[in-house]
Amino acid sequence: MTVDANSNSINLLFIVIGQIGGALATVAAVKTDITWIKQVIKKLGEDITKLQDKL
Repeated sequence: MTVDANSNSINLLFIVIGQIGGALATVAAVKTDITWIKQVIKKLGEDITKLQDKL
Protein backbone atom coordinates (compact mmCIF):
# COMPACT_ATOMS: atom_id res chain seq x y z
CA MET A 1 0.00 0.00 0.00
CA THR A 2 1.15 3.49 -0.74
CA VAL A 3 0.83 6.47 1.55
CA ASP A 4 -2.13 7.72 -0.55
CA ALA A 5 -3.97 4.41 -0.16
CA ASN A 6 -3.48 4.48 3.61
CA SER A 7 -4.70 8.06 3.75
CA ASN A 8 -7.80 7.20 1.71
CA SER A 9 -8.54 4.24 3.99
CA ILE A 10 -8.29 6.42 7.09
CA ASN A 11 -10.53 9.08 5.49
CA LEU A 12 -13.09 6.43 4.57
CA LEU A 13 -13.01 5.08 8.13
CA PHE A 14 -13.77 8.54 9.52
CA ILE A 15 -16.63 8.97 7.04
CA VAL A 16 -18.14 5.63 8.10
CA ILE A 17 -17.78 6.53 11.80
CA GLY A 18 -19.45 9.87 11.09
CA GLN A 19 -22.35 8.19 9.29
CA ILE A 20 -22.88 5.74 12.16
CA GLY A 21 -22.76 8.59 14.67
CA GLY A 22 -25.34 10.50 12.64
CA ALA A 23 -27.62 7.46 12.52
CA LEU A 24 -27.35 6.98 16.30
CA ALA A 25 -28.11 10.66 16.89
CA THR A 26 -31.21 10.33 14.69
CA VAL A 27 -32.41 7.28 16.63
CA ALA A 28 -31.87 9.12 19.92
CA ALA A 29 -33.83 12.13 18.64
CA VAL A 30 -36.75 9.97 17.52
CA LYS A 31 -36.84 8.16 20.89
CA THR A 32 -36.86 11.53 22.66
CA ASP A 33 -39.75 12.70 20.45
CA ILE A 34 -41.74 9.54 21.16
CA THR A 35 -41.16 9.93 24.92
CA TRP A 36 -42.30 13.55 24.72
CA ILE A 37 -45.42 12.61 22.75
CA LYS A 38 -46.27 9.89 25.30
CA GLN A 39 -45.96 12.44 28.13
CA VAL A 40 -48.23 14.90 26.31
CA ILE A 41 -50.85 12.19 25.72
CA LYS A 42 -50.66 11.13 29.39
CA LYS A 43 -51.09 14.74 30.51
CA LEU A 44 -54.08 15.20 28.20
CA GLY A 45 -55.61 12.03 29.63
CA GLU A 46 -55.17 13.35 33.18
CA ASP A 47 -56.72 16.69 32.20
CA ILE A 48 -59.71 14.95 30.59
CA THR A 49 -60.17 12.79 33.71
CA LYS A 50 -60.15 15.92 35.91
CA LEU A 51 -62.77 17.55 33.69
CA GLN A 52 -64.98 14.45 33.84
CA ASP A 53 -64.71 14.42 37.64
CA LYS A 54 -65.97 18.01 37.78
CA LEU A 55 -69.02 17.26 35.62
